[in-house]
Amino acid sequence: MPFTAALGALVLSLVLVPAAWAGPSSPTTAAVSLGDSYISGEAGRWAGNSVTPVGDKDGTDRACLPAGLACQVDKTRVYEAGTENAGCHRSDVAEIKSARLAVAERIDLSCSGGQTKNIFRASQGGVGQNGEPPQADKLLPVAQSKNVKLVMLSIGGNDLGFASIIAACLQAYTAKTGPCEPSQQQKIDALKPKVIAAVGKAIDEIRAVMTQAGYSGSDYRLILQTYPSVAPRAAETRYPETGSERTANGCPFYDQDLNWARDRAAPQIGDVVRAGAQSRGIETLELIDAFQGHEFCSKTAAQSTPLARPAPAGAEWGRFLGGSTIQQGELQEAFHPNAYGQQALGACLTKVFMAPPGSFACAGGAGVEPSALAFRQLSTFPALGPAPVISDLAARQRCVRGAQLITPTGDASGLAFTFRLNVLATVRYVIKKRDASPGRSTCPPVRGVVPGRATEVSSQQRDGVAGANTTSLARTASRASRSRLRTAKAGRVRVTLAQIAQLRTLTPGTYILYVTATDASGRTSNTARVKFWVLTGGG
Repeated sequence: MPFTAALGALVLSLVLVPAAWAGPSSPTTAAVSLGDSYISGEAGRWAGNSVTPVGDKDGTDRACLPAGLACQVDKTRVYEAGTENAGCHRSDVAEIKSARLAVAERIDLSCSGGQTKNIFRASQGGVGQNGEPPQADKLLPVAQSKNVKLVMLSIGGNDLGFASIIAACLQAYTAKTGPCEPSQQQKIDALKPKVIAAVGKAIDEIRAVMTQAGYSGSDYRLILQTYPSVAPRAAETRYPETGSERTANGCPFYDQDLNWARDRAAPQIGDVVRAGAQSRGIETLELIDAFQGHEFCSKTAAQSTPLARPAPAGAEWGRFLGGSTIQQGELQEAFHPNAYGQQALGACLTKVFMAPPGSFACAGGAGVEPSALAFRQLSTFPALGPAPVISDLAARQRCVRGAQLITPTGDASGLAFTFRLNVLATVRYVIKKRDASPGRSTCPPVRGVVPGRATEVSSQQRDGVAGANTTSLARTASRASRSRLRTAKAGRVRVTLAQIAQLRTLTPGTYILYVTATDASGRTSNTARVKFWVLTGGG
């Protein structure tokens, strides 16, 4: 091959072959949804409700391929292939798909039934669903290959027992044992603190993935949404509490339970997830009133019949719960936004994405089209100051012996590190040990970054201060309570590495301490790192 041709081929290959990952520098922008059934598009198969069990169910079954008077059902017309049979049920009208967003790709990674543990990375205790990895692990390759501008999250409802609450209230009405509110309210109250913390951890996991992919907090928006109510208040229900009509038409609940679900339970679930979001300083979207006037069995909405098929503005936007639900489709679709509801949420998200960062609310009303929800910006995030920066990370004593890792008084005379932080932020410490690193008896010279692979030993988060910070390894041999966060004089915070290492003994070898900081707005600092060695032999 002539030299000029070879050079041209080389240049062309350099232009056409992409980098392994580009992250926020990628030319392909994307928006991603994570979470549970209220964002996956569960029940998106249904355009309204009908009690007709055959055919296209009065035009409501979007999975129906008409075949004369019968119907050939192909659920992959609606649900993503592989999720259509009692699976994640990611639908073509899911909120992220229905929204009109100024991005090249809209990617749904959520899954019906999702809990916070399904968001966490596998390395941090997360578990997958339906044969899929945890959602944060699915997010990483997307964030690495795309320029993600938005991560939309719906999570926490299943942690509070959403499905079991509905089942208990249904059973109470069917068996005529009295309202379910007293017993179910107790369950919600007992779970609140745990779920707030779990939602906060889910946010931390998402941020950690985005940081790993090269993003700072200002490169993307992370928004947590609450839940719309698909059930009406008792006074807004078109069927009386007594008689068979509520059961036949998909709203088999006591008046007391309808009022509780609409005005107490659903708002409380929203309060819980919003508290988790506010603890991490991220944006929120309030949806409690999004389906007002369009709930199942609402007086201002109607089901489809063989003679009348209401337009979306006059239809029910939530999948009803009754015998027809099971006859026509799958039980897991009940009590979720249907296709019209998902489109309404997508229209709301469109407005949120166009607005400056803050907190938002969308509300519906009788006769309102899915595209016409009322939108309000409740607050605007203040102008951001400087992003966090970690500097001057150093080891006071870079080599210690095992016996020196613990000191009787819990002071900083063992292994200690110092660094500076320019703003108040949450600091994350990660200890990694170099794989197969030899045990040394003498302190080696520092030669820059440790080559080879390293395995995480432990990690911890603690509050950092603007100014000088100190972390030290202190003894807890006599009392574990001595290993705790200690506040020293103004401008300094001491965190024991024994606490970071969860009181594990560090075996001889080569270690790296990684330090990052995240401010209340989600912006992440640089990652500072320093080596230290645990030597063989006694102290």
